Amino acid sequence: MSALTRRRSLAARRRRHGYMFVAPVFLFLCAIVVFPLGNAFWTSLQRVRGLRSTFVGFANYATVLTDSAFWHALWTSFVFTGLAVSLHMLLGLGLALLLNELRTARTALRIAFLTPWMVAPAVGATIWLWLLEPQFGVVNYLLRAAGIVDAPLAWLGEPGLAFSSVVAVDVWRGFPFVMLLMLAGLQTVPPEQYEAAALDGATAWQRFRYVTLPNLRYLLIVASTLDVINTVRHYDIIGVMTAGGPADATQVLPVLLYNTAFRGNRFGEAAAIGVLLLLIVLALSTFYLRLTRLGSEQGRR
Repeated sequence: MSALTRRRSLAARRRRHGYMFVAPVFLFLCAIVVFPLGNAFWTSLQRVRGLRSTFVGFANYATVLTDSAFWHALWTSFVFTGLAVSLHMLLGLGLALLLNELRTARTALRIAFLTPWMVAPAVGATIWLWLLEPQFGVVNYLLRAAGIVDAPLAWLGEPGLAFSSVVAVDVWRGFPFVMLLMLAGLQTVPPEQYEAAALDGATAWQRFRYVTLPNLRYLLIVASTLDVINTVRHYDIIGVMTAGGPADATQVLPVLLYNTAFRGNRFGEAAAIGVLLLLIVLALSTFYLRLTRLGSEQGRR
């Protein structure tokens, strides 16, 4: 056997061993990702009634895309995501700047601010259900004690208040993620830039605008994109607090999917909504991957 043949045989053996090591992970991913996605797409092509199903092709997609409830939920998802992510970024960045400047009790405050993020979404939503209860909730009690309101407010019983409430709860739970990323980014800003700006007589706002923001620009884009991907598919808080009501004021796409499947018993249409939601998330994920690739290329330069 020639040396070239032995090298080729050794390379083929190494590839087989590599495939053997990768195979368990590949099978596991197929079991938890590929198979459920394939089953969901197949379900979206059928009309399901109980245990009976009939192949209808893309009729479910046509039904969903011509249904005003879908477009209302899509618009509500965009508004909810836009407001929540904007407030996540503003509050997260502001608190990160504050914690970065503190010299005492920094660790304790970090833990306190991170606590909402550590609480399971369903548990946090249940706690806020109790706090916002009209008659016996703490929020109404404090507002009445302070003289801000004269009568208890039905926080989750009126469309405008319900939408504002779920946005506020999502902000309460979501801002620590952004705060943590921004705080890590602030640690990487070279202090020499702040010293040079101070020597030039720059004010605090000018140092923030011309030193802090340029250094955090890439991280802000990545954090906002990840936050949008996470928020647009979020179900727990709205599902527990309002289930999409009142009057569909808080019915985002994940809630519409759940209600269509388990309340309307229309699993084919619900699967079609899920596939459309997946396409939206994949589009956002593609945008995020391009951002990270562009950022890594700029970093190498």
